[in-house]
Amino acid sequence: MDNNVLPIVYTIKGCDACVKLLTKWDSEGIEYEERRADLSQEMMDEARKHGDVVPIVVYPNGTTEEGFEGGIGCYIG
Repeated sequence: MDNNVLPIVYTIKGCDACVKLLTKWDSEGIEYEERRADLSQEMMDEARKHGDVVPIVVYPNGTTEEGFEGGIGCYIG
């Protein structure tokens, strides 16, 4: 599937909410592009444009969502 039609999920290592989201989506067969915000300053800056709590999901239609199932993730602001 072409990446521009997949949701982008910003995560960081050690974030329980990130792991829970990705585990759930994997088990449901939902495709996504994971971007680890903790691996480079460029990726962190990109994630911060969309929010300050990972996981941050950017859907193909441009809407964003922070956290997972109403729970707070890890603060990156």
